[in-house]
This record gives sequence, structure tokens and C-alpha cells, in this order.
Amino acid sequence: MSTPLKVVDISTLNQGNAKELLDAAVTQGFLYIDGHDFSSVEVEQLFNLSSEFFKLDTDTKEKFPIDSNDRGYTAYHQEMLDPDTQVKGDPKEAFNFGDFDFHTGKIRQSPLPEIFEENENRRLLESTSKKLYDLSIALLKLLAMALEIDPTKGGHDWFLQRHLPDEESITALRFLRYPSVSSLDANEPIRAGAHTDYGTVTLLFQQENQEGLELYLKNQWQPVPYIPSKYPGKAAPIIVNIADQLSYWTCGLLKSTMHRVKFPSSTVSKDRYSIVFFVNADNNVVLEPIPSPIVSQRDRKISKLITSKEYLDKRFAATYVKGH
Repeated sequence: MSTPLKVVDISTLNQGNAKELLDAAVTQGFLYIDGHDFSSVEVEQLFNLSSEFFKLDTDTKEKFPIDSNDRGYTAYHQEMLDPDTQVKGDPKEAFNFGDFDFHTGKIRQSPLPEIFEENENRRLLESTSKKLYDLSIALLKLLAMALEIDPTKGGHDWFLQRHLPDEESITALRFLRYPSVSSLDANEPIRAGAHTDYGTVTLLFQQENQEGLELYLKNQWQPVPYIPSKYPGKAAPIIVNIADQLSYWTCGLLKSTMHRVKFPSSTVSKDRYSIVFFVNADNNVVLEPIPSPIVSQRDRKISKLITSKEYLDKRFAATYVKGH
């Protein structure tokens, strides 16, 4: 199947796939990651759990509203990702998990909806959270290798030191439901407005026949198809994108690409579900240029240094119609 994105196999970590990862991050800002550690069974279980949550009545879901730390339930039209062109918020709903201890994956967020507190469901959520964190750190180590970060200033562990497993951050695991066009806002096929992500990197699971992600590349919107893994029993390649903070850190070398969700004509009658892991630096990390000889060659136009949390607070304030 034709796809605009590169597929990088990370079943082994080496300088070769570090360079592939960097090339994709510089040229497109998006890529597929294959050779990960997620089975098709566990990803199917995650989507089933997400679906069961969104079937709950509205009053139950709204007992856990999204808060200033980006944790909880986001209702239809509450988030407006493209405020310059949208007249009302996105026709979608979401639930964010946060406040993790990534040594174990433990979700310290409280309270949680009862369905997520059930033993098997909590184990699945916490196992997923830890594996996604570990995967994100592996990807960031590859980028550190490719960027040739000064060993005396952190080297391959430079990003790890700013995404520690037990520090406060706005890193979030997010369940998303985009209702079918026929059931909500029938005249609006765009279900998430054009935007870039705010943090370091984003990891996304999407399902077959539930496509909808589009990237703005080469001056046009290009759909991102579902593709299967080349490894039997493994979940489909995970879509990874560079987000704003990582682009900022690298003085724009790594590309944070505009994207949106628009239902293809073949899927307008079906709901779309996706699962996203937003990786953000620890709250107190200052977004200063990375000590890389590749980055240092770029024109540094950073006038004021701010922390990760300060940056995220500004972005959330601009995109939430209410709450948060």
C-alpha cells in the first residue's frame, strides 16, 4: 500500500536506524515504527476497553473532567485545535491518563472511572503505559545518537535526563473517539482541526478501516494509511511524530508537521477510535537548544527560555473552549 511515510524497523537499535529516524524527523516529522514490542492482541484489548468506556452515559464520563494537568474526560466540542478557522470545537471525545510512575507504569491519577479500576483493565493500562514510555525513550536515544549530542553533556542519555520515569510531567495516554459523521455534525467531515502537537514526540495506534489522519506535506493534505506489521502476531507499525517542543529544542531542525483528522468518504458512517501517547519533558525542564554539533549549525532565534510546563500551559489555554 502506498504511504507518504518511511517505515523504520527498531527491532535492533543501531546507528543505521538512528540515521533513518533522524532523516524522517527532519524531512517529514512523521514516520512508522515497526519491530516494537506490542502484540496485536494487547492493542485490540486496548481498543475494546476504550470502546467500552465511551459507551458509558455522559453523566458518568463528565464526573471526571479534564483538569489543568491534562488528565480526565474531554467532551464533544470542548477542544478546538484550529481556533483560527473553526467556529466550534472538535466533534470528538477523549479520556487522558496521567501522573505516571514509569518505573512500573503505575497510574497515580485519582479518581479514575470504575471501569479503569478493574484489576485486569488497570494492569493493561499500566503495562501499556510503561511499554510506551520505554519505547519513547528508545526513540529519543536513537535521536540523541544521530544528533551526536556531546557526551560530556549527557550524550545518548540527554533526553532521558529530561524525561525521567518518576518526575512530574504532562505526559498522557489518551483514548479518543470520533463519532461517525452521520451521528454528529453531519456537515463537518473534519473531526480534529489542523494542528501540531505540543510536546516532545507522539505515538499513535490506529485501526484498519478507521483511517482519517492527514498530514500537510508538500503543500497538500496527504492521508496516512493503516499498514500491517511485517512481524507475525505484532500490532501494526506505530505512527510517531515530532512535536513542537522537540522542534524548538533543535532550532527547527526536526519538523513538527501540521496534521488533522478527516473522515475518508468510505468511513463516514463508522466511529473512529485512536490511542495516543503524548510524551512531554518533565515540567521544570528548560527548553534550551540541544548540545549537538548538527543543531549548533542552525540560526538560533530563541529569545526567551521557558520551561516545558510553561509552554504547555500556553498551548492548552489557546485550544480549550472550556475547562482544563
